[in-house]
Amino acid sequence: MAPKPHYLPAALIGGFGASEAGRPAGLRHAKLCVRRRKEPEKVFGPLKAENIAYQYGLYDVDAPSSELPADFAETIWQAYEGALPAAIRALEQGTVTRDDWKTILSHVQAQSIRHPDYDRVAVTYIQEDGVPTPGRDHVQRQRQTTFRETRRWMAQARFALIRRGTAALRFVLNDKGYIPMHDTLLDLKGVLFPLSGEIAVLMVVGAARPADDYEAGPLAERILNVKGMEIVNQVAWTVSEITFVMGHPDDAGYLLQLPETGPTVRLPRLGPYCGNREPSFFHWTLAGIGVPEPQEGEDFRWGAQTP
Repeated sequence: MAPKPHYLPAALIGGFGASEAGRPAGLRHAKLCVRRRKEPEKVFGPLKAENIAYQYGLYDVDAPSSELPADFAETIWQAYEGALPAAIRALEQGTVTRDDWKTILSHVQAQSIRHPDYDRVAVTYIQEDGVPTPGRDHVQRQRQTTFRETRRWMAQARFALIRRGTAALRFVLNDKGYIPMHDTLLDLKGVLFPLSGEIAVLMVVGAARPADDYEAGPLAERILNVKGMEIVNQVAWTVSEITFVMGHPDDAGYLLQLPETGPTVRLPRLGPYCGNREPSFFHWTLAGIGVPEPQEGEDFRWGAQTP
């Protein structure tokens, strides 16, 4: 097993920080600032990416077997982590290939099971399934099952590449690595996965059309305006069960100012994106089937559910 079982890839974390030129495995050595839920009045750091978001024992197996090997989790992470930084750079630069995109999808698939809070969700599910006192290996087997089932769920989604607008601040990252969202007007749910300070991938679940090929690449590309980025980063800090949020050292003051709010925000009439009149984060999924006229503002809700 890895010396530090990370529940966010260290190289992914580094993409939100300040890299040190000339260092081996540079992104792992990038520096970030961190705001913790337990001490929200402080910002810690700068800290190395490799020293953030890990927990010993998180993926341990008590009774290894051929169905549940001791290194089952590390095997999953290693299948995509080495290629992830290059795939993210390709998305940023507009040179993404199908293989790059499949690496991004593997990260999305795995991130649903990596966070420590998954254990809480899995225990509840296993108990409802008739096991009153689940052990650690019950949870690890459920990790395997959820990992497999997540891919089928992803195949029914539509994906967009979301870029930071030039006037907007950088994306920040919470320790879950994703932000669940719900558009209450369209009744569409989605999950935003920040990939660096510059880009994120937005997955809208249940929105796929029969002709879609979700492994071909993102269906759309949008650029967040200032208000859109404010909403996204505010949501990142207020997602249930996170323990910290992190970002570039230059944004330490911004991290400290992220507000505590309720679970619903009001989108502006012209929406979160630059250069169009889409009033919602999700309207791009409706291309070709009719889009409702922009409203004065739309309720946009985020929840605590695990993707």
